[in-house]
This record gives sequence, C-alpha cells and structure tokens, in this order.
Amino acid sequence: MNTDLASLTDLGGVNALELAPDGVIIVDAEGRITYANRNCQQVLGWTPEELLGECIDRLVPGRFPRHAALREKYTATASLRPMGAGLKLCALHRSGAEVPVDIALNPVMIAGVPHVVVALRDMRPYRAALHELDMLSVAVDAAAGGVVITDTEGVITWVNPAACRMTGYAASELVGSRPSLLKSGRHDPVFYQQLWETVRSGAVWRGLMINRTRSGSEYHEEQTIAPVRGADGTITHFIAIKQDVTERVQAEAQLREARDQLTRHVAEVERLHVELREQALRDSLSGLYNRRYLDETLIRELAKASWDRTPVTLVMLDLDHFKILNDTHGHAAGDRVIAALGGVLRRRTRMSDVACRYGGEEFAVVLLGAELQAGINSANDWRGQLGAVSRTDGIGGGVTFSAGVVQWRPGETGQELIARADAALYRAKRAGRNTVVGE
Repeated sequence: MNTDLASLTDLGGVNALELAPDGVIIVDAEGRITYANRNCQQVLGWTPEELLGECIDRLVPGRFPRHAALREKYTATASLRPMGAGLKLCALHRSGAEVPVDIALNPVMIAGVPHVVVALRDMRPYRAALHELDMLSVAVDAAAGGVVITDTEGVITWVNPAACRMTGYAASELVGSRPSLLKSGRHDPVFYQQLWETVRSGAVWRGLMINRTRSGSEYHEEQTIAPVRGADGTITHFIAIKQDVTERVQAEAQLREARDQLTRHVAEVERLHVELREQALRDSLSGLYNRRYLDETLIRELAKASWDRTPVTLVMLDLDHFKILNDTHGHAAGDRVIAALGGVLRRRTRMSDVACRYGGEEFAVVLLGAELQAGINSANDWRGQLGAVSRTDGIGGGVTFSAGVVQWRPGETGQELIARADAALYRAKRAGRNTVVGE
C-alpha cells in the first residue's frame, strides 16, 4: 500500500499512532527513524524528538553486532511479522539498561519509499508476572503439603507431587477423577454435603478427614478448601491444601490413652488410699471408728462448736461383765457381742454422729448438735436394741452395757470431756450396771 505519513498517522484529525498502547517507530529503508510516538519514551526513555533521524541500530544492545545485517536482509524481503513470534528480544534503554520487548514489523510504502512500522511492547511487566508464576509453580511443586485443584463440578484439574505422594496415585490417575476416589467410608453423606455447601457458598472449609490411599491404607488428612473466583467474581475452581497428619493423630490418641490410664491409675491409688485410711481409722471387729479417729474428731468438732455455739454430747459405753462372758463362753462369743453392739450403733446413730470403739469392750459416741437429754435417750435406745439383738442372734440373753453421758462445756478440751464421760460411766457401773448416767 502506497501512502504518506500524514494519512498513516491521522485518524479524523487525531494521530492514530499516538493512541496505540505500545511504542511505535517508523523506519526508512536505510534504518533511519522517521517517526516515534510518545509511548516510545515510556519503553525506551528517549523522547520522539531525540529519536528522529537516528539509526534504529542505536536501540539495539551492543551484544547483537549482526543486527544491521539482519535488518538489511529483512528490508530486502520485508513481510508482516506479528508479535509473539517466540523470540527473546531486547532494546537498549536511554539509561544503557536492556529492556525486554516483543516486536511486530509491518512493511509499508510511504510516498513511494519502503518503510517499516515497528511496534515495541514493553515485556518487563509480563516477564515479572511470568517469573512470579514460575516461582509460585516451583514453590507449589516443592511444597510438603498436597495441593489439589478441582473445577466447580469437583473434577480434579491439577495436583502437585506432594498430593501424589500422600495418596499413592499418579498425577495422571488423579487428574480427571474426583476427590471421592479417596473416600474411606468413615464419613457419612452429611459430612460431604456440608463441605460442598460451604465452599460453593464462597466460604473456606477447614477440617480433618480420613481418606484412603491407592494401596487401601487409611490416613488422616487436615484440609483447607478455598474457592477461586474469576475476574467477574464467579467461582471457577476450588483449591485444596492437604496435610497428612496421621502421625500426629496417632500420637494424640496414644497420649489420650496414656492420660486415661494415668487417670484410672490415680483413681485406683486414691481409692486404695481412702481404703487404707478407713482401715487405719476403723475397728475391723465392730465396724466403728477407732480411738485415733475419736481424738481427731473431738479436736475438729469442738473447735467448730466453739465457733458456731452449737452443743456436743459424748456418750461412753462399757459392756457389763464382759470378762465373765469371755471366760464362760469363749472369746468368739465376746467377739460376737462386740460386733453386735457395733451394728446397733451404726444403725441407730445419725450420719453426723461419730461412733467409735474406744478400746476393748468400751465404746464412745459423739452426738453433734445434740444436748444432754438427747444423748441419754439415745443411750437407753441402744441398750434396748442390744438386748433384742443378743436374744435373736443367739449370743445369749442378758447382754447389757453401762453408759455415761456428758454435754461439752465451752472451753473444755476433748480429753477433759472424755474424762467427765468416763466418770459418769463408772458411776453407772457402781449404780448396778445396765444403766445410763447423765451429767
């Protein structure tokens, strides 16, 4: 096409080449620049005025010494060459730096003279983007965690090597399949339904699932699935980041089992401790607490009664003619009598009361919150109960005891209280036995 420069550049009074997104240079057959648009300055740093009349070779880095010969060869057989021809080309910036460019060549006739319109596209942004993509690709390929990309229908479109190692499948086996290929059967349909509802709504799903490898073995997988949106905001893909956490899950399970075993062991130790303490504080024959526990109880309960201003009554009991019973009927009979009285005191005292075998055939009962008369009434009840038990259990009728009952006086110690109860008990003995004396 034969034209002139004005008709080539003007479009309705507007310089059409100035509207081009790339740098545009027009070169004559000698390689001289006859036109440059303003975008050349963005690409090369030269103003259009500085470029006019210069040889195009000035814009070629010195490491390409054959450019002039190649240019002349092209001019001799000029033809259209579009961008994207696959050549890695560079232009020389005004600063002396090299600028990666893509070049399109279009031969034209201007006023009967052959020219070439050269379009230069700055490839720096594209090269940077490609480099970043390359780095991301390398990073994803080298990632320890698996990466799986699916389309919106759940068909796998890409996997990284880690996903293959994790599942045991080759990339060619995974791509085109669905993630359901890895199902272990450990999760119900509701689990997967909620997963897909989450990601299809545009939200990120995070969770732990059990999958199955190609060989059939199960593994625990920690997974994050995120939707990928296109330029218009619609979801185009889903990307899943996977981590095999089987060892961690197994370690946690072992830790829980060890902790449970330890808890059971501690509970058993505590149970044995309580049992041993009970054995240390109880009399095995009567089933009542022993003298040691009585001493501990009096110290604690008298201090509490002093603070609360509540009454405490102590009953001391002693079986009558116990030595004669042992000598006549044997120690086994004596043991049965002690056990029988222990049973009476356990059954006929309140939960708050403390019944003890004080020693030999002597017993003590601490009645918390009870006054003297209540203690006397309780002691008489126990006498009647023991008589009834001794007759029905074949121990032998006539088993009795004497009792001394005293109410605690504020400021009195436990030992002083016991001494007064003992004194009342011996008065009951002197009064003929089988009687209760209160003080």
